[in-house]
Amino acid sequence: MSASIQCLRSAALLLVSLGALAQEQRDESVSVEKRDEVLPKVTVEGRGRFETGGPATELRDAELRNKAAATLGATLQDELGVANASFGPNVGLPVIRGQSGSRVRAMVNGSGAHDASTISADHGVMVEPGLAERISVHRGPSAIRFGGDAIGGAVEVEYERIPQRLPPALQGRGELRLGEGSDVAVARAEGGLGSAAAGLAWHVDAHQRRKAVTRIPGWAIDEDAVRRQFFLVSGRNSFKRIDNSDSRGSGGAVGASAVFDGGFIGASVATLDMNYGLPPGAHSHSHGGAAPVNESVDGPAAEQVRIAARQQRTELHGELRLPWRAASRARLRVADTRYRHDELNNGQMETRFRNDVRESRLEIEHRWGAGHQGIAGLHVQQRDFLALGVEAFVPRTRIHGTAAFAVEKLELAPFVWEIGLRSDAKASRPEPQPTHFGLVVDLPERRFHFGNLSLASTLKLARGRVTLTHWRASRAPDVQELYALGAHVATRTYDFGNSALGLERLRGWNLSADQHWGAWSWRASAFRYDVADHIYQRSLGVFYAGDKQQFRALCAQLDQCFPVTRYEQARARFHGFEAELARSLFETPSGYSTLAAFADQVRGRLPDLAQDVPRQPAPRWGLRLETAYAAWAGELRIVRTLAQRRPGENETPTAASTQLHASLRWTSPRTAGLRPGAYLVGRNLTNQDVRSSTSFLRNYAPEPGRTVEAGVELRF
Repeated sequence: MSASIQCLRSAALLLVSLGALAQEQRDESVSVEKRDEVLPKVTVEGRGRFETGGPATELRDAELRNKAAATLGATLQDELGVANASFGPNVGLPVIRGQSGSRVRAMVNGSGAHDASTISADHGVMVEPGLAERISVHRGPSAIRFGGDAIGGAVEVEYERIPQRLPPALQGRGELRLGEGSDVAVARAEGGLGSAAAGLAWHVDAHQRRKAVTRIPGWAIDEDAVRRQFFLVSGRNSFKRIDNSDSRGSGGAVGASAVFDGGFIGASVATLDMNYGLPPGAHSHSHGGAAPVNESVDGPAAEQVRIAARQQRTELHGELRLPWRAASRARLRVADTRYRHDELNNGQMETRFRNDVRESRLEIEHRWGAGHQGIAGLHVQQRDFLALGVEAFVPRTRIHGTAAFAVEKLELAPFVWEIGLRSDAKASRPEPQPTHFGLVVDLPERRFHFGNLSLASTLKLARGRVTLTHWRASRAPDVQELYALGAHVATRTYDFGNSALGLERLRGWNLSADQHWGAWSWRASAFRYDVADHIYQRSLGVFYAGDKQQFRALCAQLDQCFPVTRYEQARARFHGFEAELARSLFETPSGYSTLAAFADQVRGRLPDLAQDVPRQPAPRWGLRLETAYAAWAGELRIVRTLAQRRPGENETPTAASTQLHASLRWTSPRTAGLRPGAYLVGRNLTNQDVRSSTSFLRNYAPEPGRTVEAGVELRF
């Protein structure tokens, strides 16, 4: 803890020094005081204007700071239509309208996150939400611009590490957050040299996050649920805490841009390190030996499985204003991502994953007349995936993909018409795969060609709009779906891939509307997805005994028990809605107060098999009260999550829960160029025992109990 306090003190001294330097620069320019009104508006120029009509939301500023958590899924779990697929408290993957894994693409600064989160449920998304300037959630037809795999949606995390404009003065933000057994320190600064017409802009950021073991209201393992699922009970449990759930992370980045009258060109280099534990009992490596039931296991005798991940990203981003009337702007993004992570058992490395990706995207904005605007582009990606060691259940595979896309928008009042097209080619080339039985299996190369189409029509009304969107999207099977062959300890399964899998094709409809009537406002979306050849894991009804390396009809010991699965395809159907109704209680120049009711629901079925899609979000509804007066702002949120009684084959249901969240924030008016602030954020204040239906580990690790964090923030 002393190291954490020293880090926080160092960050505070850095912020004070930067703030003083910023004030010196402000004293030299009287125009700088208007910076707050100008810069936030220009950071989103050109962003999202050409997206098809699927609903999207954006978190930024105080709202993002209040919701920022250790994982991306936990940060977004309060957004309508979004859930958190947790694997213990240190891994959280976003689930958008029941779609997850390879169907949802995580983006960092406009390029893919390129970690191993789509390969296995115990691998986290390599982002730091507390450092982000903006996080956007795209529900629906995101595959057109972001990649053919994103048929269910996309999440963009934007750090703004490559400046697009020259700041008029040194500016930045620092944040220190403390909670019970946790601390976060974040610092970032931007500046530049030169005039408004041309110059050099720079960026630097750093962060550190530490968290102790997660506190919970009761027992970590739901032994009754485990017994129903596996007909056995785990031999390792803990009370009031999730053992081996501590984590730490750190990282930083530097970036610089040459800014000129017609655009900019810049680069950034970033590193991110994470080290986190996985709950015991859920990630057995079949070494045998179990503790007595209900005994908390600690110390060197206990199996301590940890993930040590490191990612390095080098990015190039350029934008050039074109002199032609038809083509107005060109953008180029290039990212080289090197990801490694080691899975450690009691400090010994047992498995290493590597994912090296080079991704490039060129976009040209164009206008062909009044009311028209569009964007066309090329997208190229090269990926080299490798796993070595105990959990190398997927062979080394090289994947190459190319695509061309275009999104066009035409406004003919009161309608706005949009069309998006994308054509992809993807090739997967695996190396021979060793097996647990001493055999080496040759796996076939697969090539896919597929397209995506989206259509949207928006009717603009006096106080709102109505949008109807239809899209036909396809994705090629991912590497683990094609070539898995071995024990996948994270999901407690022995997985067989299926190299004969075809494309997964989705047809989606979405109807969205938002309206404002005086003090009342509402927004709602209803959707339906029909998926031909939905890829899923089918249970084969037998088990793999790791100690004997044999397939058996029955299993005698839970730590050795792996249900055998194979990736198959079947027709699937998803439907649901998201809705919010808000009432302004009062609004004055000094403040406001708003009361809102919200709800969302999704249902996923495999109709030909008469089964439910596993691990779908449970229906939920709630109330939210927001109020602000002068320098103070607060929020109170009550969320009622219903029981999930349709958990899917070989899964267990989850009980209903009610959670209370609250936040209180104070932000000082800007004084002498500095703007300090402080806040309190509390989640699950009634300390409810919550088991999430989207979590692979819901029977081993519940969601965190009561958490309260206090923070201070300084902007300059």
